[in-house]
Amino acid sequence: MNSHLQVLKPLVLAAVFVSLLGGCASTSVFRSYPSQAKLIKEQIETKQFALASEKLDKRRGSADKILYLLERGRTVQIANDNDASIEDYQQAKDAISALEQKAVISAKDTATKTAALFANDNAIPYTSEPYERIFLYQFQAMNYLFSGDLDGALVEVRRANEEQQLAFHKHEKAIIKSQEKNKGVLDENKSFMDAFKDFADIANRVENSYQNAYTFYASGVIWEIEGKPNDAYIDYKKALEIFPDNTYLQKDVVRLAKLLAMKSDLARFRKQFKTKNTKPVKKGGELIVFFEHGFVPAKQEIKVPLVTHYGVSSVAFPSYAPTWNLTPPLLIRDTSNNTLMGSTNPIVYVQALAAQALREDLPGIMVRQVLRVVAKKESADQVEKNLGTGGAVATAIFNYATERADLRSWLTLPNDAQIYRNTLAKGEYDLKLTNGLASDSVSIKIVPGKKTLLRVISTGGTMHTNVIVL
Repeated sequence: MNSHLQVLKPLVLAAVFVSLLGGCASTSVFRSYPSQAKLIKEQIETKQFALASEKLDKRRGSADKILYLLERGRTVQIANDNDASIEDYQQAKDAISALEQKAVISAKDTATKTAALFANDNAIPYTSEPYERIFLYQFQAMNYLFSGDLDGALVEVRRANEEQQLAFHKHEKAIIKSQEKNKGVLDENKSFMDAFKDFADIANRVENSYQNAYTFYASGVIWEIEGKPNDAYIDYKKALEIFPDNTYLQKDVVRLAKLLAMKSDLARFRKQFKTKNTKPVKKGGELIVFFEHGFVPAKQEIKVPLVTHYGVSSVAFPSYAPTWNLTPPLLIRDTSNNTLMGSTNPIVYVQALAAQALREDLPGIMVRQVLRVVAKKESADQVEKNLGTGGAVATAIFNYATERADLRSWLTLPNDAQIYRNTLAKGEYDLKLTNGLASDSVSIKIVPGKKTLLRVISTGGTMHTNVIVL
């Protein structure tokens, strides 16, 4: 009988550790978030939106409620349920604000921090990355825009642009503060970042993780619809600074520089981009296409050696695969005469923003991991001293089970976004859309003096479209 108790003792202790952790942990402590999100993405690809949103809705009360609200808002938005998406995104914004405004650490917060210290970063409630918050505001603006609510759309794009400025200032201060506070740990692990060289080329495609030309472009389009070309011009120029190779952006700044009599800008842009004057289309209207392609890559786990005063330990960290996902353009064809009208140009690489965000976060993650290694070692020694071999075994089981990297991120975001813009003669058009992976047909109407907005979201072999004339 005693021998059976001795066998059960470490298992019981391990179960106690897990149950204590479960009270404040997220659903990703023991099961990686990408594995949870895989089914959601598959259901979106097959247009099983009700199943996907129902599954996500069950998680809105969890510690990761912000993440699940972001995923659900995006899911129902792809399904063109703007009202439901507006509600989910608003709840996500409220939850983010509530976390940011907490000034006093409650007992629950203390428990969460303790769980994170002895388990992994997944025990910390998900708060979202700056680039994700910028997309949150922009996609909320898209909800209002495709509902015909220009005032609501303008409020959200202003917030998106303000978020970019806020992220810039916060990031600079955070780097300085972290370097000063954690100098010793950083000095002991000077070669730490070498472990993440594989995805450096992807991260290097953007200067930082929080400047988004797609957001500024959408803002510019909304300002033009509102009849405020000067405001649109300012935002197009900001977008061009971030993504100077987009030919549609180049044409837009030249067009508005000419309209607004910005002579010095016009001369500079014409020389820089070598744009040609195009004949105006009589009684024409504009077709503007927003194309969002694929899903942003998920993080993966790697093991990296860390130096502490207890020696070297192999620790789990988030990383990205080194593969750059190809971004095929969307080809737009007029089926009435089988004419290729044109193709989209990239305006943001979300894959690169995500990789850069992780690279910016890695020093802070490393510091937390060093503290965690030390805490786990010291607690294991104490448990063995007080409870003997059984306690040591239970602690080892717990530490093994919780040695997981935090792989959480908003995974229904697109891999990249692209744009197309052209002036067409008035009338109705049947368009064929294809990007080599998926295709679809859509009917649009061009109205003189108006803008026809077409949003195309490609997920796997499926396209989802939404059209409005404003």
